[in-house]
Amino acid sequence: MERTEEMLARRQHELDVDKWIASEAAGYDLCGSFTFCARCERMEMYPCARAEARWLEEQAREVAAFEEEQEQTEENPDLQPDIENDEVAGEDAVAEEVAAADAIPPSAAPAGYEFVTRYRRSFKSRLIQDEKMQDFYTDLKNAFAELTGVKSRLSRHCENFRYHAARIAKLNVGGKTLTLYLALDPAQYEDTKYRYEDVSDRSTYTETPMKVRITSKRMVKYARELLADLAAKFSITVTGAIPMDYHMKYQTDEALIQKGLIKPYQVLVKKKT
Repeated sequence: MERTEEMLARRQHELDVDKWIASEAAGYDLCGSFTFCARCERMEMYPCARAEARWLEEQAREVAAFEEEQEQTEENPDLQPDIENDEVAGEDAVAEEVAAADAIPPSAAPAGYEFVTRYRRSFKSRLIQDEKMQDFYTDLKNAFAELTGVKSRLSRHCENFRYHAARIAKLNVGGKTLTLYLALDPAQYEDTKYRYEDVSDRSTYTETPMKVRITSKRMVKYARELLADLAAKFSITVTGAIPMDYHMKYQTDEALIQKGLIKPYQVLVKKKT
């Protein structure tokens, strides 16, 4: 959401009051200790409001976090780690957020505030905990396997598909929905049966601007048809492939945390009244 100067000024006043009250209760200045402070540029007008806005936008984009290690999947050895520049930036931002919260010990949370635990869930962990999503994922993985020369690589945030140097597709999870991004021109599919979103205005998806939510078997069928268009666009040979089962056994949050596939962290937030 675009914020006007009036909205920023009003929010800055609210945050100034909150910071003053919290600092008085804590007995020291809490400036620089809130979740959004790592995004602050103090020389600009309404710095707190703008920093908070940046932080909220990052949360909405579900940026990748905590890329401390790149794990090959045990169940699917063809999935190799692949760090993308935009994901590294997101991970750095979250690391700064956690550092800001860590500046205050949990026992010293000021009056009216509390520490809450949040979780950064990797792409693989989201698949592991959703059997229906794994059904769609298996169908799509087998469809990609029919595209000769297309390679897949896994990062914490998503799975990328490349043909030679070109990134032609990306899979990730938005909320609880498997989402496919394709290197197709969305404008060419206006007024068709395909349901999609044009995300070409987002820098992360300039290579793959056509967003398709995979919510049913019908959407899997449509996705396969779009992959045929993708193959034609990049002159990719389509061949047969032996179907593989990419389903994984369900695991609890605790088990996935131990394996590093879910990363818990604490942030300082205002208590709900």
